[in-house]
Amino acid sequence: MRPIASIFALFAVLSLSLAATAGAATSGSFDDPIGDSLEFAADLGVTTVTVGDDDTVVLNTRIVPRPPANWGGCAYVVGSFPFETCAPANMNVTWYFDYSPSSGSVADGGADAKVTVIPSRGQTFWESSKWDSANGKFSAGAKPAGAEDPGGVTWTLRLGDLGIPKPATLRVWVVSLYKSYNGLGELLNYSDTAGPGTVSIPGAASTGGAGESKSCTTAIGKANALQRKIRKAKRKHGHAAHRRVAKLRAKRKRALMTAEQRCDAEVDSGPPPSSAPPGCHLVTKPVLQQDGTGIYAPWVIKPEVVVECRQP
Repeated sequence: MRPIASIFALFAVLSLSLAATAGAATSGSFDDPIGDSLEFAADLGVTTVTVGDDDTVVLNTRIVPRPPANWGGCAYVVGSFPFETCAPANMNVTWYFDYSPSSGSVADGGADAKVTVIPSRGQTFWESSKWDSANGKFSAGAKPAGAEDPGGVTWTLRLGDLGIPKPATLRVWVVSLYKSYNGLGELLNYSDTAGPGTVSIPGAASTGGAGESKSCTTAIGKANALQRKIRKAKRKHGHAAHRRVAKLRAKRKRALMTAEQRCDAEVDSGPPPSSAPPGCHLVTKPVLQQDGTGIYAPWVIKPEVVVECRQP
């Protein structure tokens, strides 16, 4: 099996029961038989899941890529060397999590959250999302921190990133999909499914996290109010208007610093990292960031992958 980022079939855990004691990691594994998918869709194998005492979920899945595309390769090739054109395969692996019987996506078996990995042309793209009952759709969540090895993939998120409470009993299943057209225009639609199973997550119910206090909400509200004032002031011209914009920007900067302290969150400084330098590791933490596009999008607290380094 060539190096792949085949992380996923992760825990399709048929009755994977996680027993743990306070302050200790919880782990379990599930073995989906190799050989039930011989072509097209990635073949799901052994999955191991570990939940640390810091609520960090580490998932590892073994898979076997199948031809013709293997892992994110070409569905078929048009032409001959040196004028070949690759038609990329449309493939992914998705983990579904159902922890609330009364909610979730009906179209996805009642799933409340999901994690998807998409291989394409030598790259691997990671996504997570949670079900938004108010809008009737999945909303994008934190990007999993993933790493590849010669036989599979490991990714990490926190329970809170997926909206999973403690304690919780999860219904979990995994689906590997392959869908593309061949050179004759015929639709190829293949899949490998593992699960569903159950995962028991022990622990005390959460009493609230960073970014939920009244002082945090007030601080973010002040920063957003200044944001709106800046946008309004920029519509005017003249030296007086420029001075007012400069003063408002200084106030907004102080307001964001206050929000950072009261919400115990970092201010977003760019795209989430994909790797950490030696001595550091990737963790998911609340981050103060803009919700939407444009420099005047409102500030909100969202989970995001950041680099954390131990102090010497």
